[in-house]
Amino acid sequence: MGNLYAEDKPKDCQYCYWWSPQKKSCILTKERCYYLIKAPEPKKTPCTGCPYGRVEPCIGYCLKKIMGQGGVE
Repeated sequence: MGNLYAEDKPKDCQYCYWWSPQKKSCILTKERCYYLIKAPEPKKTPCTGCPYGRVEPCIGYCLKKIMGQGGVE
């Protein structure tokens, strides 16, 4: 999974406001790029962390629910 950049990021760093022609590089580092955006947090579901949580409802949800109640009688 790569970095996510804003849509208005120039195709080439040379056209960026933060480009320094004297240094022939960006004055910001790639980790601090102005156009770098955070990836949205994934939604947490009852199946989060379950190895069977590919689809919902899943068997993992049922097992988590059962184990949380102390078992089935």
